[in-house]
Amino acid sequence: MPQRRATRPPFNRRTRQAQKRAYWQLLGKIRRVAPVLGGRFYTRHYMHGENGWADVFFLGNRKPIYYNLCIQTASYAYKELVSSRAWELSYELAPLDLDLSISERTAKDPVSGLYVTSPREPYRYPELNDMTRYEWAQAENQRIADSLEIQVFEHWTLRREYHSGIGLHATIDVPFVTIEAVNAFIERFLASEANFTGKTPRSFRFDEIPYWGLESNAICDPGDWANEAKSEQESESSN
Repeated sequence: MPQRRATRPPFNRRTRQAQKRAYWQLLGKIRRVAPVLGGRFYTRHYMHGENGWADVFFLGNRKPIYYNLCIQTASYAYKELVSSRAWELSYELAPLDLDLSISERTAKDPVSGLYVTSPREPYRYPELNDMTRYEWAQAENQRIADSLEIQVFEHWTLRREYHSGIGLHATIDVPFVTIEAVNAFIERFLASEANFTGKTPRSFRFDEIPYWGLESNAICDPGDWANEAKSEQESESSN
């Protein structure tokens, strides 16, 4: 059998020296980007004011504890749950996946001798109104969202298996993950540094969520955000 790389130990099992070194490295990054982020956290995700989620790092109340935070809005969490439910329903109606994989579409070209992959032709399922699985799931999003059957709660959960800091997953009830929203969350969390689940459920109708596609964040050091914003403006003006 091939050798497998050992799983890295969680943060609380790393040596004290390693914990302190990681802590001071993060503190240096936070101080360096304080003019942009306010001096409480660090992120490499470009925060343009309309993010649905972001990964950030911030310090705990006691050295050398720091947190590796994945934070999302309630509407983003709702969208993800609705999309997952639509995909699950498509398999309840059409259990067999008849879309050809890359390996099934790859064959040796008799002329060149090279292996080529034919263009993908998505299968249209009779059980899904002759739509592709993706088309059906996208159409189903609106029905599920407007039914309000799915609910999300503001909450955060500690994840102690992380190697780099203490993991923390948070869903907060704000329109977007902004610098201000992250700083406000950090202040709330550090008051207890414990798990939390709110009592007020949130649901959103389809038209209350402006974008239903995948949301990716650009990787950009906060010191370069001004250049990133300038590039976006130039791109928009040229279109």
